[in-house]
Amino acid sequence: MNIGILGTGSIARTMAAEFAKVPAFRCEAVCSRQQTTGEALAQQFGIPKVYTDYDAMLADPDIELVYIATPNSLHYAQTKAALLAGKNVLCEKPFVPTVAEADELIALAKEKHLFLFEAITTAHHPNYALAKQYLDDIGSLRIVSCTFCQYSSRYDALLSGQVPPVFDPACCGGALMDLNLYNVHFVVGLFGEPMLVSYHPNLYRNGIDTSGILLLEYPDFICQCTGAKDCAAPGSVQLIGDAGRILIEPGSSNCQKLRLVRPGQEDICSEYSESPWFYEVAEIAMILALKDYDACYAALKKTRQVVTVLEAAREDAQLGF
Repeated sequence: MNIGILGTGSIARTMAAEFAKVPAFRCEAVCSRQQTTGEALAQQFGIPKVYTDYDAMLADPDIELVYIATPNSLHYAQTKAALLAGKNVLCEKPFVPTVAEADELIALAKEKHLFLFEAITTAHHPNYALAKQYLDDIGSLRIVSCTFCQYSSRYDALLSGQVPPVFDPACCGGALMDLNLYNVHFVVGLFGEPMLVSYHPNLYRNGIDTSGILLLEYPDFICQCTGAKDCAAPGSVQLIGDAGRILIEPGSSNCQKLRLVRPGQEDICSEYSESPWFYEVAEIAMILALKDYDACYAALKKTRQVVTVLEAAREDAQLGF
């Protein structure tokens, strides 16, 4: 399937490299506001076409799927435009800020009989599937703890008076939407929507959350999701039951290492060496090849649940976009 890449940031380069590993994909075009940045990405990955106008790329009959790698606040409008142009879409996380926008895009994709995906690594990793398989082995689940704290390369710019998009409320930035989202995807993908959501952020003076703790309450257990862009710590997910625990490192965005720990029994370990994006791209390629709309719609259902939780968290903390 021929791909048109919208955006030229670091994640666009990461994904272009992953697309190149999967024979089912071919990067046909890149679209950037600036010709020079588009040409640089095209030259690096052997992409034949460069656009500076998004509508022009959408009008290209050779483009079958648009990969959207732009600031968060642009995802809704750009995804809608691609679907209306008859293109399948892979949209970077976070999908959209509101449930209303998610519902509109999902309905449009179904109406047009097009594939629509949120680019999220968690759901496609083999160790994530293994975590589901081992849940019964740890007994009654009591506590879930997720930590994703990564000092942002743009945080110093924020402190110096600049407002990078990732720390701009107008761009739907912040720690919840950028990093804690992975924790939410991990938990909601396993257990569905929680009964109660509360978010406790550290706020910068412009109102953006630079870090925060999200609490999700389920009928039989409680979950804390910590996400930070203003400090760093080792990442992990722990699913803790009364008969054992599952430890995943380095965390919810990359389930590289899994360990099942039970008292009196030998630990079971699983480790994968490929990048987390490899599994995402490979599985999406398989879904497309099989024309498996049911798998696509099941993933969209999970995406909608995550959007619901994130919107509830922002409302709880009175974070307005």
